[in-house]
Amino acid sequence: MSTTQRAVATTTTWVDDRTGAGKWLKKNLRKVFPDHWSFMLGEIALYSFILCLLTGVYLTLFFNPSMKEVVYNGSYAPLNGIKMTQAYESTLRVSFDVRGGLLVRQVHHWAALLFVAAVSVHMLRVFFTGAFRKPRELNWVIGVGLMTLAILEGFAGYSLPDDLLSGTGLRIAQGIVLAIPLVGSYVSSFLFGGEFPGTDF
Repeated sequence: MSTTQRAVATTTTWVDDRTGAGKWLKKNLRKVFPDHWSFMLGEIALYSFILCLLTGVYLTLFFNPSMKEVVYNGSYAPLNGIKMTQAYESTLRVSFDVRGGLLVRQVHHWAALLFVAAVSVHMLRVFFTGAFRKPRELNWVIGVGLMTLAILEGFAGYSLPDDLLSGTGLRIAQGIVLAIPLVGSYVSSFLFGGEFPGTDF
């Protein structure tokens, strides 16, 4: 046994003596994993979420979320000389001027779609198989909360580039918020900082 192996074994024994992690690992690593394809939906959601995180961090390095108007002078010739927000200009810059930027944007886009779809289908499987019943009702509540959060994050991601799709989505969201009885206008003003998203930021 080499010095490195001896050090790892000593450290592992020390941690196991104090935490009892070895018993827990032996118990959980020996569990039989179901072989039905629907049990892979959680893993698909996890891997697509990791892809979203990695590509999202990369895209954050180049994205400017400002609503300030600028004149576009980039490599996409049809839009040269057109006024647009810095958010949309930085989206075009990532797509056309950053090496591999469009590929990263598309991977981020499709990973986000796959994530929301996998979480939704996973929740449907849990519901229709009755896996949400006692003692797993807390898992169900957390899962519904995470699915709602995933959908809201997807909407937030669509709203960032400030293109026609995001503007229409924001207008629809504002209409839904304004339709809330009694407090709709106050909630809309709180969320959007005015009548409709503008150059406040």
